[in-house]
Amino acid sequence: MRSRTSRLMLNSYGFTLLELLVAVSILVIIGGASYTAFNVALDVYQRSESRIVMTQKCRIALERVATDLNNLQAVQGDESLVIVSQDDPIEEGISRDLISFVTLIHTDPDPFLAELNSATQTVVADGEGNPDELVSDVQRIAYYIGEDVARQLEDTQEAQMQTSGELLTGDSEAEGRLALYRLSTTALDVETVIQPLLEAETLPTEDEAGNPIHINVVPIIDQITSFDVRYYDGEEWYESWENTELIPTSVVVWITVVSENSRPGQNTGANSITQSTMVYLPMSANFSEEPSGGPAAGPGG
Repeated sequence: MRSRTSRLMLNSYGFTLLELLVAVSILVIIGGASYTAFNVALDVYQRSESRIVMTQKCRIALERVATDLNNLQAVQGDESLVIVSQDDPIEEGISRDLISFVTLIHTDPDPFLAELNSATQTVVADGEGNPDELVSDVQRIAYYIGEDVARQLEDTQEAQMQTSGELLTGDSEAEGRLALYRLSTTALDVETVIQPLLEAETLPTEDEAGNPIHINVVPIIDQITSFDVRYYDGEEWYESWENTELIPTSVVVWITVVSENSRPGQNTGANSITQSTMVYLPMSANFSEEPSGGPAAGPGG
């Protein structure tokens, strides 16, 4: 009886200190491994999602540029329809080119249908057809990289709210953010809109006669670091196109974007993606007489 009571008293003491230490150590190891696995999985997911977003941005930009190039309008001898290009390499692998050309775009209401309706004295489909407000569907397009003003303004406003109204200047992370812009204008002449954009980075509101100029500038994608355009004449590649008597047979466009979490100036393979597309220009078939000398630009890689 006394021996049985002694065994019951020994069993009522519970876990020993050594057993508790072993159990806690095992829990710590399991918890640490689970936390590490979770962080790795989360990092992989975020990187995959970031690359999907970057790929989507490149696809949107390339499709927009390709659509405009496919509808390019050019007539041999017409200097108002020439292709304007600017090769602006910043460093190896980074370019901020500009390309401008005349293309056929969709407008609402369609000016051709509106003219037919007015000729037959019918009402335009939208019921508000005003010939004075119609915009031509033949417009000059320009693609170029510029500062993402809207994004910088949004980030600056958020920073002002966080700093109780103190204006951030040089330390703002919004500085250096770039976007790909698409400019469209009814002024086909290069000297009217494109030349001021290239020389002074300004856009006029009126022509020399005082008539208003229709200009629409919209950002296509943000977080872009490189926009490279090269031209092929059937034999050689060129970094820019300076020939006003011919148009290239095809154009290839490279676009590089970085992730949203990248800081300005940071461009590595881990947080950036580059995609390209080649567009054949059908209008080049109409230019059969090649002038002597060929394009004035040097050959590209």
